[in-house]
Amino acid sequence: MVQYTGRRRRHTPKEFIPRATKLLFEKDNAWEKVLWKHSQTFSLWQITCVERMLARGSNMMGAKHYDCGTPNCPHTKVICQSCKTKACSSCGTKSTEQWISTQLDAMPYCEHQHITFTMPSELWPIFEANPTLLNDLFSLAADTLLKWAKMQGLEVGIFGALHTYGRGLNWHPHIHLSVTRGGLDKHNTWRSIYFKKMHVEYHWRRCLIGLLRRKYGELNLLTSSTNHIQDSRQWHFFLERQYQRYWNIHFAQKTQELKQTVNYLGRYLKRPPISASRLRHYSGGTVVFKYLDHRDGKYKTKTLTQE
Repeated sequence: MVQYTGRRRRHTPKEFIPRATKLLFEKDNAWEKVLWKHSQTFSLWQITCVERMLARGSNMMGAKHYDCGTPNCPHTKVICQSCKTKACSSCGTKSTEQWISTQLDAMPYCEHQHITFTMPSELWPIFEANPTLLNDLFSLAADTLLKWAKMQGLEVGIFGALHTYGRGLNWHPHIHLSVTRGGLDKHNTWRSIYFKKMHVEYHWRRCLIGLLRRKYGELNLLTSSTNHIQDSRQWHFFLERQYQRYWNIHFAQKTQELKQTVNYLGRYLKRPPISASRLRHYSGGTVVFKYLDHRDGKYKTKTLTQE
């Protein structure tokens, strides 16, 4: 019989093979070089997550030492502490499974409509330079649906997630919302509801542009798309041009089973931005990975520098 003695010892396993994503940070001291060069661009939380991920599987995170309770038995087992960060693919997988289970228990069993809210690419740099604006995207997208439901006299359920990058790891802020295709009226009676794409797109576009107009005096506009703006008149003219552009609001097929949507969002929320299975080559200076381009449905490769 094996029992835990309660003792903890500093110990390094005899054989530990780092995961592919961890090697990207360790090879040629990549992480140390990037941190030294761009330390001001990282938050303390980001640095902590990477450092904990790099320490995973070693005695740096501490370890639990198990001894056999049988007298004179030399059998022992050492288990290193996990890092429990999103940067780690192993910990991210476990965290994703737990998160999905929790969400599914809370979600009503009914038809859901998954909607993706995007914006013109000219607006992306503004949200990158002003990250606090990302918090407002949730309420803007949700209010678009809640107001329509209120007009029908219904209270609906909404599940949302923010994505700040695309499949090619480019900066691309957008909102995913799954809304129930029904709601409760004032008598607590369930009634069906249908959302019109044209109506949703119009209100999302109007509300987002309205937010940027109101925030003019608070924004950092030294971005690739707005560094030419000198006054409020130019700012309003720029926003009017974006308002007149095509805004892609994607309505997925309605689904009775929410698990597929929750699984999809969980991979983004709880796991690293890129999985080891997508890595194709690393030369010590550049990284090559594959991704699925949703615009044409084809797999493509992309090369990024070490930074």
